[in-house]
Amino acid sequence: MLKINHFGAIAFVMLTATSGTAMAQTTVQQDDEVVSDPVYDIVVTAQRRSEKVQDIPVAISAFGAEQIERSGVVSIENIAPRVPSFYFGSFGATRPQLYIRGIGTRSFDPGSESSVGVFSDDVYMGRSSGSFGTMKDIERVEVLRGPQGTLYGRNTIGGAINVISKAPTPEFTGNFEAGVSNFDGYEVFGAVSGPIAGDKIMFRAAGWTVQRDGYVRNVATGKAFQGIDNKGGRLRVTLAPVDQLKIDLTAEFTEDGDASGFGGFNQGTFGAPGVVFFKGGRRVPTVNTGDLREGTLSFDPFLDRNARSLIGRIEYEGEAFTLTSISANRRLRTKDGRDLEGSSLSVLDQLSREKSQQFTQEVRLTSAPDGSLSLGGKIDWILGGFYYRDTSVRADTFVLGTDSAVRAAAGTSATDVASSDYKIESYAVFGQAVIHLTDALDVTLGGRYSHDSKRAVQTGTTTDGAPIIAAPFTTTNSATYKSFDPRIVVSYKLSGDANVYASYSTGFKSGGFQYVPFSKAQADVLFAPEDIKAYEVGFKSEWLDRAFLFNVAGFKYDYKNLQVSRIILAGNAPVSLITNAASSTIKGVDLEIGLRPTRNFRINIAYGYLDAKYDNYAFNATTDFSGTRMVRAPKHSMNMGAEWEAELGGDTRLILRADYALTGTFFHEPGEGNIRFGTGIPLTREASYGLLDLRATLSNGPWQLTAYASNAGDVSYRRTVNALGSTVVGFAGAPRIYGAKIGYSF
Repeated sequence: MLKINHFGAIAFVMLTATSGTAMAQTTVQQDDEVVSDPVYDIVVTAQRRSEKVQDIPVAISAFGAEQIERSGVVSIENIAPRVPSFYFGSFGATRPQLYIRGIGTRSFDPGSESSVGVFSDDVYMGRSSGSFGTMKDIERVEVLRGPQGTLYGRNTIGGAINVISKAPTPEFTGNFEAGVSNFDGYEVFGAVSGPIAGDKIMFRAAGWTVQRDGYVRNVATGKAFQGIDNKGGRLRVTLAPVDQLKIDLTAEFTEDGDASGFGGFNQGTFGAPGVVFFKGGRRVPTVNTGDLREGTLSFDPFLDRNARSLIGRIEYEGEAFTLTSISANRRLRTKDGRDLEGSSLSVLDQLSREKSQQFTQEVRLTSAPDGSLSLGGKIDWILGGFYYRDTSVRADTFVLGTDSAVRAAAGTSATDVASSDYKIESYAVFGQAVIHLTDALDVTLGGRYSHDSKRAVQTGTTTDGAPIIAAPFTTTNSATYKSFDPRIVVSYKLSGDANVYASYSTGFKSGGFQYVPFSKAQADVLFAPEDIKAYEVGFKSEWLDRAFLFNVAGFKYDYKNLQVSRIILAGNAPVSLITNAASSTIKGVDLEIGLRPTRNFRINIAYGYLDAKYDNYAFNATTDFSGTRMVRAPKHSMNMGAEWEAELGGDTRLILRADYALTGTFFHEPGEGNIRFGTGIPLTREASYGLLDLRATLSNGPWQLTAYASNAGDVSYRRTVNALGSTVVGFAGAPRIYGAKIGYSF
């Protein structure tokens, strides 16, 4: 079995670089002409205008359609390692964990907000349980680091990810792809685009199915899980009845099935792998060997997720401004279940059901660059309004088995159900103006006012005996949260290829309600909003006739009232509790480097340094995490990629690519792995690991053949853990996945 350490992988990528340069036998960099580049020349709309990434005075990483295809990106999980200080973990498709620069959340229920906003075609995806899935037929992905609010419909405190699908085209085009992989995987994709009535009515239709057996197996039943079972489709129609008016209509659906179920295995406590959370009685569990890809569970995980979206976008381009209206309706239904404590014993199973309906309406006015309202091109401005409504119903059923602490004596199981009915209404007004003081000096002033109203009716029921819900209850809570958040940026163009900027902004994240409360007293504890003050300076540049890209950003965050979730034992029952950590300070540096020594060879490097600590976090009278590192915030993270393209004659080309992502040591739970915070805490430390991806593509005219291997070194790591009281449940990361695809385009 191939094993590659950090230095070996880096050496491999660099060897690919050296070989590519030598084999290209080209010393001319650009032949005195500016060459279009799929990395440098990506045009984004992150600031609601079409701009090149290099010209925007914010920390942003963007990936165009060609990059996505060449790198094999199929989900946000693949994007994260390519962005400085971006960590992705998950408890499965419905429970993503997105952390940018140390800011994120593992809360996924409707009672709380996501710290990193995910947008699809400029539409906010309010339910994090529906934001993570297969990305197909994508034009580009934009990742903005830091609080966003003056340009986006929904405020996000940690960053924003905007996924843009491919639009209809005035000419008839299409592409089809089919592939196979290990774990009995296969996939089929097709997309067709073209005119219905010239350029007045155009369409694009895409559909796909991706199937792969799981890489984790329950030896008790033989069932495999943590695979892929996804299918979906998207239809876009663009109407342009007159030159100034464009109407874009989108309908999309995605479904995920049972193979995508997610489960972990009990790892016990430090030095005692056989200890099981909430266990009672005398039965002894089967101790897992340490390989989290195989173990014994008493209950197989399952998943059924269904999402439907309708989007209507209207743009009217006038002489002075452009009016944009985006209306969207999204329905989401999920059912999933898991062996919560991850052992061979019948202790605690969790089954979750959720239904939600989301409606958003955004309206924006954007000044025309040379229009009458731009003061002769001196000011570029945007003014917007946003409305968001989400209604969700969630029920979590907990089956307490005969090996649990409360049912072992009785010898029978019991069932508790925690149900919640949520309603969220939010509106906001936002705006920003870029003032061009000189040809080189710009000042940006922006602001946002947010107003959130939330209501939750939470209920607990129990069957009999001594369950975790001691007595039935029903309680209703409501809250209103509001905030004004300003932004100021000063940017200066040193030359046509280099600029510097400095910015100050604030961010806001609503408070909310407890996740699956087990008592009225717990449900009545609301957690407060988070707020952040963000300072950033940056330098963006291109050198040597665009053969060398160098971007660097330094930042400091003053972060208050962090919403932190932990599962603890209160008396003889587990309690999931979200509390506010008092304060944190985050400092760091993002670095992006691009090298293109020849026309057909390039290297890219993304590096993040992060110093993120809890300044004042007393969880309770006996547990104080002050001065320790924040969760999921590795001090060092890096991605290095090398790509070489060879012309083999005629229309035949060969592209070789290697990517190596290194994640430094980090902690899944507060406490820096120190046993003084609990016997399970040392197991929440994740040692540094690196993943190597390899890809080779041979194309000839419209045909394309690709072979790939992700995690080529078959490195074992955990994508997340679940800390239950003093014990830990570990979830395996993906092993080596390899396969081949054949595609045809016209």
